[in-house]
Amino acid sequence: MPPAPNLGAQPGRPANDDPSAEGGPPPSEKPHNPWPIVIGLGAIAVVLVIGVIITATIVLLSGEEDPTGKPGPVTVTATPSTSATAPAPGGLAADLFEGDWRFKLGDVSMNATYVASQDYPDCGPIASAALEKKGCEYAAMGIHDAEDGKLRMLRVIYVFDSEAEATAAAESVKETDFDLPTGSLIADDVIGKWVAKDSSKAVVVGFVTAQKSVPEATVDDYLHYGTADIAGALIFMDL
Repeated sequence: MPPAPNLGAQPGRPANDDPSAEGGPPPSEKPHNPWPIVIGLGAIAVVLVIGVIITATIVLLSGEEDPTGKPGPVTVTATPSTSATAPAPGGLAADLFEGDWRFKLGDVSMNATYVASQDYPDCGPIASAALEKKGCEYAAMGIHDAEDGKLRMLRVIYVFDSEAEATAAAESVKETDFDLPTGSLIADDVIGKWVAKDSSKAVVVGFVTAQKSVPEATVDDYLHYGTADIAGALIFMDL
């Protein structure tokens, strides 16, 4: 099992190898966050979200920049319940990230173990000054592991004051706009990709890093479905 993350700022950031690469696998639904009343609408929302996700390949960290925290126990919590009411800044991590991630859509089935999550009352600790200038107000992040600990999925939500600001930020966001927590990328990674997508007044950024034994297609699946899952849920939240 990779080391549990130190949620302080990551001193270095991965470089973007292929910022023009595009991806858009089939639509997804939102099983991790139970929405008993709107689950049908949630599935439709994920269909709309996943079709326009933009992917970019990143060069992964190595040497002293790799996460080096000591292994810690995996925390597994009960599946959280999300709310359609406005979450106070500092509440999205519990609503959307705590607990194991379980996803199923048709023949597609994926599971990931909860590692860590955190809310940020402002964007400074996890974003650049440039992203804050674009209107980022607060943020939340969650980390899950899969493939026997050989794949790590990090998803970050950046919340803005308006949908227009979120859309503009998603269209112009660069990898240097992110300040990732130490340990949020898997140790000894050899492949990594990221995506960014606006949803309501938020920008959802997904990062997936994996060791060489994990097929690239598996990395793509976790990247697209995992990011679209959160983006679809945010559509029904009054941020």
